[in-house]
Amino acid sequence: MTKLTSAQQALHQGLITLLNPKKINQVSIKELTQTSNVARSTFYAYYDNIDNLLEEIENTFIEKLNTLDQSIRDPATNNFTYFYEVLSYVKKIAICFQLY
Repeated sequence: MTKLTSAQQALHQGLITLLNPKKINQVSIKELTQTSNVARSTFYAYYDNIDNLLEEIENTFIEKLNTLDQSIRDPATNNFTYFYEVLSYVKKIAICFQLY
């Protein structure tokens, strides 16, 4: 999985927090960096725009699901545990984006 810096993690969480009441096109970089407690220059060190950040968040979620998916190929893995972990993770994503 991709290793994220603490600033990137803060920006991920900040955007997820702001997306709960707003749409992506309503979030400004100024608001995001204030919410994330990250300097604007730090944002631009990692991303060109908010869409790039959102894409990275989505890719991180997909990577996590792929990691969980690989565990089902292990014969020692309990399938119930696997499905519980996947569903728990999907629920967490859904809550973040108010889909649940």
